[in-house]
Amino acid sequence: MNRDKTESPFFSVIIPVYNNEKTIEKCVDSILLQSYENFELILVNDGSTDSTPEICDRYAGADNRIHVIHMGENKGVAAARNEGLFRSVGRYICYVDGDDWIDRELLQEAACILQGPDSPDIFSFGYTLIEENGKLTSYPCFVRPGLYRKRRLEREIYPRMMRTRGQMTWVGVVSSSLCDKIISRELLMKHYCQDTSLFAYEDFVCAYECMYFADKVYFSSENFYYYNRFSGCSMHQRYHKELFENSRQAARYLRLRIGRRGNDAIEEQINQFQFDGLVSAIYQELQFRPSFVSACGSIREKTGQVEEFPICPVDGLTFSEKCYVYLVSFGHIYPALLATKAVILLLRIWRK
Repeated sequence: MNRDKTESPFFSVIIPVYNNEKTIEKCVDSILLQSYENFELILVNDGSTDSTPEICDRYAGADNRIHVIHMGENKGVAAARNEGLFRSVGRYICYVDGDDWIDRELLQEAACILQGPDSPDIFSFGYTLIEENGKLTSYPCFVRPGLYRKRRLEREIYPRMMRTRGQMTWVGVVSSSLCDKIISRELLMKHYCQDTSLFAYEDFVCAYECMYFADKVYFSSENFYYYNRFSGCSMHQRYHKELFENSRQAARYLRLRIGRRGNDAIEEQINQFQFDGLVSAIYQELQFRPSFVSACGSIREKTGQVEEFPICPVDGLTFSEKCYVYLVSFGHIYPALLATKAVILLLRIWRK
């Protein structure tokens, strides 16, 4: 990666890419068309086997703000993000995924806040989800917009940061994504995701750790990010054999980094995160296995290897969630799968 040493960009936009040949041009173009121009763009090619590397190199040859890192072999999105972070020189880091894109005014609006006399550590904003049928669904920030200092974060954000008690679905006042936040490089260098073996929830653990240790956060009411969930590159479209263990590993990591500090609300939210990871892993078996029986067998094999009882902590969980945990913990997988199927059906009806 060659760099003009005289550059001093305010933003480093980092895009980890892996086999994004169909989407990367739209993504990169959305950054090059930004109304604010004082940025560097770092494309981290994470061992792509399609034409993505050539596309990245072509962009770099046409614009000296673009730098390309070729990692050689595929190491995962966490490692790719970290590699971009370590090579960056911008004051603030903006992550964008290779199949998504950003609004033309994102960096300009962020700069107005971040270059002010009371610059925050994080600029957080909303996003728009592109559904499978092309429908656009807006997800704004769930808190009143403005600047939140540490005491206000502790009072209004942290108690319901990851999940609001009693919600039927995973809804926190702060999203789990890194892509709808612009974070100071100084903060990220202390709290980047150090477990690069995580292939899911790696953004979750990093986003919440940074939020937890931030002194000031600005929440914007605008939606600046477009999340293309149903592109061919999305992890939601593939079966992941190790999803169950990955979820448990992510929960352990989060407890190590922000738990065990006497904050009961945070501990309970981590428990709820681990519970949702359990449900997601079970739902994946229902979604991708050829039959209900094979789904039962697969999840019984995975959960049977867990020595802890119950299979995840239950403090902070609702009564029905606790019942679900104990069903799985005692090996009653069939009724647990039926419950999962019923909840998914209810959620689909509710969302309509």
